[in-house]
Amino acid sequence: MRMLTQREYWSIEALNFDAIYSHQKSKLGSQLDKVFRWAMYKRFEYAMLKSEPIHKKTFLDAGCGTGLYSLELGRRGALRVVGIDVSPTMLTICRNRAKAEHLDARTDFILTDIMDFNTDHLFDICIGMGLLDYIKNPLPALIRMRKLTKEKVMLSFPVLWNWRTIPRKIRLHLRGCPVYFYTERDVRRLMKDAGFRHVEIRRMGPMYFVTGS
Repeated sequence: MRMLTQREYWSIEALNFDAIYSHQKSKLGSQLDKVFRWAMYKRFEYAMLKSEPIHKKTFLDAGCGTGLYSLELGRRGALRVVGIDVSPTMLTICRNRAKAEHLDARTDFILTDIMDFNTDHLFDICIGMGLLDYIKNPLPALIRMRKLTKEKVMLSFPVLWNWRTIPRKIRLHLRGCPVYFYTERDVRRLMKDAGFRHVEIRRMGPMYFVTGS
């Protein structure tokens, strides 16, 4: 089976991914998401809490997807939010929603990945939620995010040997998308090697919520 590029995979999966948060599924599908994807909703709420005071800050949302984090930060008055993603389909959804909600003055969405993102600006906070699941060697991305950030970086890492690990790995492999998992020891080593001096790791079911500064 040919593995898809991240751009190919997420362009195909954009609407399916978005439905997890928009709940534009069948009633049964939405209920199953609440049961099996509760950690994704908790991750979002915790990231918003850790971002306060939002109205005073600038944000980089690496792997912004359909704009869940970027647009909510804009709604809450962020000074500036830049979302980057490799999927044109995802970014079209972001831009259309930003325009519809009159958030386009606060938000910008750019087709690129974290390594190719060209900017002279530093951001108060960088967010990388669900990004590192799909990067085989995350260290260069972590170093890049640290260098672009003044205050802190917030990330998620999928947990190795969680009950969902094998089913998720098989499901995504069958769709042509490799996924990578981590132990807490792996996470601490990567964050240290990337140059973070202070690291907080919070377990949320099948993922770690990691804050580095």
